[in-house]
Amino acid sequence: MKYSNSILKLLIIFIGLHFYLPVSAQSAEAVKYFDEGRAYLDKDEYDLAIISFTEAIKLYPNYTNAYNFRGYVYYYKKEYDIAISDHKEAIRIDPTYVNAHYNLASAYEAKKNFEMAISEHSVAIRLDSKYKISYLSLGNIYYQKKEYELAINNYNEMIRLDPKDPEAYKLRAGVYKAKKEYGKAIDEYTKILRFDSSNHQAYKLRADVYRTQKLYDPAIKDYTQAIRLSPKTQIYYYSRANAYKEKGKDSLAIEDFNEFVRIGAKASSYVARANFHSSMKRYELALNDFATAIKLDPKSDAYSGRGRLYRLTGQYELAFADFVKLLQIDPNNSSAFYGRAFVHKALGSYELAVKDFETALSLKPNLSIAYLYSIPPLLRNGQFDKAKEYAVNYYKNPLSFLDEDNYKFFKYYLAVIANDLPEKNYDRALSNLEKSLYDYSIYSKDDESNKSEYIDILALKGFVLEKLGRYKEAKETYEQALVIHSMQPDVKAALATIQKTTTVIAVSDKTPPIIQLISPQASRGLKIGSDNTEIVGKAKDPSGIASVTINGKPAKTEEDGLFILNVSLKDGANDLLITATDKKGNKASNTFTLTGNAVVKREEPEIIVPITADNKTPQYHAILIAAKDYADPAIVDLENPVKDAIELKNILVNNYTFKENNVETLYNSSREEIMQALVLKSNALSENDNLLIFYAGHGIGEKDKFGDVDGYWIPSSAKKGLNASYISSDDINKALKRSNAKHILVIADACFSGAFTRELPADASVGVQKQYSVPSRKIMASGNMEPVPDNSRFIFYLKKNLKENKEKYLTSKKLFDSFYEAILNNSDTSPQYAAIKNVGDEGGEFVFIKK
Repeated sequence: MKYSNSILKLLIIFIGLHFYLPVSAQSAEAVKYFDEGRAYLDKDEYDLAIISFTEAIKLYPNYTNAYNFRGYVYYYKKEYDIAISDHKEAIRIDPTYVNAHYNLASAYEAKKNFEMAISEHSVAIRLDSKYKISYLSLGNIYYQKKEYELAINNYNEMIRLDPKDPEAYKLRAGVYKAKKEYGKAIDEYTKILRFDSSNHQAYKLRADVYRTQKLYDPAIKDYTQAIRLSPKTQIYYYSRANAYKEKGKDSLAIEDFNEFVRIGAKASSYVARANFHSSMKRYELALNDFATAIKLDPKSDAYSGRGRLYRLTGQYELAFADFVKLLQIDPNNSSAFYGRAFVHKALGSYELAVKDFETALSLKPNLSIAYLYSIPPLLRNGQFDKAKEYAVNYYKNPLSFLDEDNYKFFKYYLAVIANDLPEKNYDRALSNLEKSLYDYSIYSKDDESNKSEYIDILALKGFVLEKLGRYKEAKETYEQALVIHSMQPDVKAALATIQKTTTVIAVSDKTPPIIQLISPQASRGLKIGSDNTEIVGKAKDPSGIASVTINGKPAKTEEDGLFILNVSLKDGANDLLITATDKKGNKASNTFTLTGNAVVKREEPEIIVPITADNKTPQYHAILIAAKDYADPAIVDLENPVKDAIELKNILVNNYTFKENNVETLYNSSREEIMQALVLKSNALSENDNLLIFYAGHGIGEKDKFGDVDGYWIPSSAKKGLNASYISSDDINKALKRSNAKHILVIADACFSGAFTRELPADASVGVQKQYSVPSRKIMASGNMEPVPDNSRFIFYLKKNLKENKEKYLTSKKLFDSFYEAILNNSDTSPQYAAIKNVGDEGGEFVFIKK
C-alpha cells in the first residue's frame, strides 16, 4: 500500500528542499556541506551524510533544509526519536515548511503513533492543499487502522489532483480488496488500463483479484497480457503458474515455473519452484531444486524450505539436520531456529521447541507469530502461567493475521488458555474448543502451516474432558490425537492416567449395566416377521460389559457393549428377557415385548429417507483416498488408484447428492494427512450427515500374537516393513469412533481389508437394516484376507453399478449385492460387506440418493 523506498527517496529529495538559502561566506560553506550530505544520501552512505548535514548546521544554526534532511537520514537509519527532534527543529525555525511536517509525520507513523502522524500530515495539507504525498500517507495510515472510508477519501484527493495517477487507483483498489469488495477493486485496475493500456502491473494486479475469487480463466488471461507486455518480469510467470495449479492445469503450471527459473536462475527462483513441487507432492523434484539452490547460495531459504518439506513428510532427522546446517552457516538465522522449533515440537520435545521459538524472537522481534506458535508447546510442557501470559497478550491485542480465515480458529483456543482454564470454567472451555475445531474444519484444514495445531486443540480438549470427569470421551479424544501423530508424550501420559483412574472406578463399581434395545423397537401395533429376527441393542457400564444374554441365549457382544442375536418370534406377544453382566459381576435385566406375526412377508420395503427434525435434508460427504506413487522404492507404484478415485468422485457429484465442496480428495498423501482428514471430517459431522470413505492403494494383513489378522492400508509416505507408517484398522476405528454422523460407509479396494470387519452377523432383518434412521458404520471391501489386483474388478463393478443405477434410493447393501456374484465369477477375490468393528454400528444402512 506504499510507494517503494527508492521512489519515496526521490520524492523527498525533490520536494524536501525549502528554497530559503543563506548568503554570507559562512553560509556558503554551510551550503557546500549540505550538498555534500545530499550526495552521500544519494549513495545511501547515511553516516557520512549525517556528518555533512551536522557541519552545515554548525555553520548556520537556522539551516532548515539541513535539519530536515538530517532527520530524514535518521529516519532511514530507524532512529526515529532523533529524526523527530530534527524535523521539529526545522518546523520551529519555519512553521510553514511543508516537507518537514510530512517527514515528522512519517517518523511518528514508523513509531505507530498514528494520531500525531495524522495531525502533522493534516498540517502539511493545510499549508499546501496540493501536497499529494501527504494524502497518500494519510490513506495508508487509515488503511492500517482499518478505517477504510477515510483511506478512500484521501486516495480520492490524489485522483482529484491527478486523474491519471495509477498509484492512487492501485491504492484504492487495495482498500476494496481488504473490504472484500472485489468487483470494485477490479474496476479500479480497469480504469488504469483505460488511460494506460500498456500498464502490465495493472493487468497482474487485476489478475490477482480474479484469482482470489477463483475466477481462473480471466486471471490467466490478464497474467498472459502482463507477460506479453513485460516478458522478462519473473513474478508474472510465478503468479500465472499458481493460477494454472489451482485450476488443475499442472503441466502448464510447470511450464511457467520453468520459465520463471530460466529468467532468473538464482537460488530464490529454485526455492520458489521447489516449494511449488512440494505442494504438488513431487518431492524428488523439490529436493533437486532445493539442492541446486543450496549450491548457488547456502544462506538462501533453501535449507529452511527443505527442512520444512522433511518435517511435513515426517522425516524429522533430516529436517533437524538441515536447520542445524543452516545455523552452522549463519548462527543468527531466525528462520532456522523457528523451523527447528517445529521439529522439536513434532518430536515431543516441547521445552526445546519453546527455547528455539524464543531465540528466533530475540533475533527478530517482529517475528511475533513465533509467540503464537510457542503457546501450544508451553501448555503441553505444563507451563500454564507462561502460556496464559502469551495468550492474554494475543487475546486482548490480536494481531491482524488472526483475522485471516486460516487463523480464526486460534481466537477460541487462546480464549480457553487466557480465560477459561485460569477460571476453571471447563464447560465454557469445552464450548470454545468445539468452536475452535469447527473454525479449523471450515477455514484451515488445507493450510500446511497449521497442520500440527489441530492435534493441539484435540489434546487440550482431552484435558478439559478429563477435568469434567468425562473420561471415556477424554480417552477417545486423546486417541484421535495420537492416531494422527504418535509422538506426543503428554497425551500418552494422560491416557495412562485415565487408565489408572478408570481402573479404580471399575474396581469399586457396584452399579448394574444400563440396557438399551435399538432394534426392533417395541411399539404398539408394530408387527414383526417371526422368522429369524435380528435383535440389536447396547449395554453400558463403567467397568465394561462381560456378557449379554437374550432369553438365556448368549448374544455376540462387542467391546463397546453393542450386542446382536437372531431369534425366532412366535405369533403374538413375545417377551425378551435381556440380561447384561458387567466385568465386576453386576447384573441388570430388562424385559421387552415384541409382537410377532408369521404372515408378515419379508419383502424389501421402499426405502424412504426421512427429513430430520429440523427439516434439513441429509447431507453427503466423502473422503476419497488414493495411494498410487510410493516414496519408498521398495513399495511398487500402482497404476489405477487415482484414476479410480477421480472417476468415483465424478459419479458421486454428477449422479448422487454429493456436493463437490463436500468431497475431499487425498491423492498420494502422507499417513498424518490422511488420519487428520479422517478425524477432522468425522468429528465435524452431525446426525444429519453421511460420510463415504474410499481407499484405493496397497494393503497388507499381519497376524497378531493371538493369531488374529490385523489389516493395514499403506499410504504413499509409508516405509516398507514399518507398521507405524501404515494405517491400521484400529487407527480407522479411533478416527471414526467419536463421529455423530448418521451413516459411515468405508469402501476399500486394498488387500486384506476384510480384517476391518467385525465378526457379528451382517445380514440384519429387512425391517432394521433398510432403515435410514438407524446409524450404521459399514465397510465394503474388495477382498477378505487375500491380495487384490491393481486392475480391480471390484472397482469396475462398483463404478458401473453406481452409474447405471436407476433407483432413487440405493442402500449400500443392495449396491454390494448387485455386483457380488459378478466379482466372484470374474476374479479370485471374495468381496466383503459387513459392519466395522467397535465403532457403534447399530444395523442401519448408508443410502445413496440419486439426483
